[in-house]
Amino acid sequence: MRGDTAAMRQYMEARLAKMKTDLNLTQVQADSIKAITMDMYAQRRAMFTDPANQGMSREDRMAKMRPLMDAANARIQAVLGPDLYKKYQDWQEANRPQRGGGGNR
Repeated sequence: MRGDTAAMRQYMEARLAKMKTDLNLTQVQADSIKAITMDMYAQRRAMFTDPANQGMSREDRMAKMRPLMDAANARIQAVLGPDLYKKYQDWQEANRPQRGGGGNR
């Protein structure tokens, strides 16, 4: 799904619809979160496709992405307010996609 933007968009729409229902978001709140998320993903995609970043370690890329994620979270908190933002964070954690892979289980 990583390179398939249509599949990613469909996944994000389904996730946003579930979030809207689970957190009882208004349409304005849901639309704002969608816009913020899409903006962050566009910036993230640009960062990963920038030739200057191709040789970076995972840690360096994560360090470079942290300000993008922090800014997006600050914008979302401004839209939701502190109480609903806490519920949003809990929802995000509970609905985090499970990643496959090895490791000790």
